[in-house]
Amino acid sequence: MDHEEGGGGHDSSERWLVSYADFITLLFALFVLLYALSMQSSDQVNRAWVAMATGVSARPHRGGTRPELGETARGGTSLSEASSKMLTATRRNLDGAVAKFPNSGVSTKIDSRGLVVSLAAARFFASGEAEIAPTQLPVLAAVAQQLDHRPNLFEIDGFTDPVPIQNSHFRDNWELSAARAATVLRYLLATTAIAPDQFVLAGYGPYRAVADNSTEDGRAMNRRVEIVIRPPDEKHGN
Repeated sequence: MDHEEGGGGHDSSERWLVSYADFITLLFALFVLLYALSMQSSDQVNRAWVAMATGVSARPHRGGTRPELGETARGGTSLSEASSKMLTATRRNLDGAVAKFPNSGVSTKIDSRGLVVSLAAARFFASGEAEIAPTQLPVLAAVAQQLDHRPNLFEIDGFTDPVPIQNSHFRDNWELSAARAATVLRYLLATTAIAPDQFVLAGYGPYRAVADNSTEDGRAMNRRVEIVIRPPDEKHGN
């Protein structure tokens, strides 16, 4: 009996080796992943981080990550039927309002975030600048008119391509993307009755590309400001 008890104590004392082996395995996997990412381009690395964030239900947010509120990073849960109908009707009105402007630089889509109104930077801003081009003010006014008096939350997001900026106004693409988003936000505040607490502002710089940055057309698509009209059932503070 004494021998059997002593043998059991010996086995128990070595159980830490199992946990230690698991830790070493995970650490090795992490270093392999980091090495693999270091060998990729910046676009591929960004896509990899977004994929990992999606896996843990988090998304990049103002330079970091935050847990999602009912949706994953890019896919997310589907909109409710009522939200989908409302946003579809709003999209139809927006598309009709900007249709009278040839080459308006405005495109729309509906995804898990809500209704996304994309403003092409090539049309709305001079290169390296954050002021709205005077020729595009009537277009933005038409968009603002369709958004006015809506109770929804609005997210204004700025994006650039990865080409380094070279001027005295902005230190990098992070600042440029945030400044452009802020310009659009302030225009909406000045021309509509939308309350300030209905807005969220974010600048993502060259990250979250929607097209291939290796071509001029792709980079042009990535330079944009998005006005995201959140679903109507999303409450303030969420």
